[in-house]
Amino acid sequence: MKENQGISRRTLLLATCTLPILERSVFAADTSHSNTQDLPVVYFAKNVSSNNFIDIYDRLRKDAGIPDRGGLTGIKLHGDDVDNNRELWKALQKHIPNSKFVECNYASLYPSGRGNTPGNIRAITSQGISPTQLDILDRNSEFTFVPIDGGKELKEISVPTALLKEYGCVAVTANFRIPSFAGFSGACKNVGIGLASGEGKTQVHSHSVQRDPGFFRRLADASKGIHDAMGNRLLFINVLSDISVQPLEGTKVNNGSLGIIGSLDLLAADEAAVDLIYGLAPEKYDRYSTKVKIDRGFLQLEYLSSIGAGNRKYLVKEI
Repeated sequence: MKENQGISRRTLLLATCTLPILERSVFAADTSHSNTQDLPVVYFAKNVSSNNFIDIYDRLRKDAGIPDRGGLTGIKLHGDDVDNNRELWKALQKHIPNSKFVECNYASLYPSGRGNTPGNIRAITSQGISPTQLDILDRNSEFTFVPIDGGKELKEISVPTALLKEYGCVAVTANFRIPSFAGFSGACKNVGIGLASGEGKTQVHSHSVQRDPGFFRRLADASKGIHDAMGNRLLFINVLSDISVQPLEGTKVNNGSLGIIGSLDLLAADEAAVDLIYGLAPEKYDRYSTKVKIDRGFLQLEYLSSIGAGNRKYLVKEI
């Protein structure tokens, strides 16, 4: 990365114009903004490797004030995406004492297969995860409705009680997947849907399962409710490898292996990942049509911001 306009190689302030930082990656940067102390930190590693995955986790854990030993730690995986970058997840689980991979059941609309705990266990362990390393959080059919402060459509969301009561920390780790029902699958989707109970997932999707603005509002609501209920116990890591995005008028998209993003701020983690791909400022994402914002997932960023579920501006620290 080049030194440019007084910005250090290690730290860039993200805001409103674009600045190339790597051959194939861009963030949006405002070099004139001086009030950085209230912005969330986003850690960035260019190379997708187990060492960088672990390094970002360790930095986030330390920033959150979570002890490196003691207490049960969850590593959220996506049960349909176990094979992708498997070595990263296994290395992290081996690195963290007293840790388990965690996942929740499908929406209650779909009770077969991964829609029930035994079927979910079978599906995930068939992909090479040991049953002793896996915890399906719906396992005891004990759920808690947590309130959603400022929710636009949902005022509460059902989550497994085990998540709230048993885990001192959960690393929400995601292969940043495009396309997805939500446009992209990152921190927001892996919290608002991924950490909701089967019934909670149905709350988000609704029984009509429409891919419309209402779905994105409910997804943002659920993410905020679960995040608030867990306090500082959620860490967010997005892995951007094998990115293949269709062109979008108004920007030059970046494809391929773009790196690893980590933050304690759910919205910043997803905004930074999207910025690596599209390199736009927040207001430019918001100017696209509703159809484009649904197809690309930009709408979840807009709705998260509107209910105070994080920050779209952030401070990047490269590792």
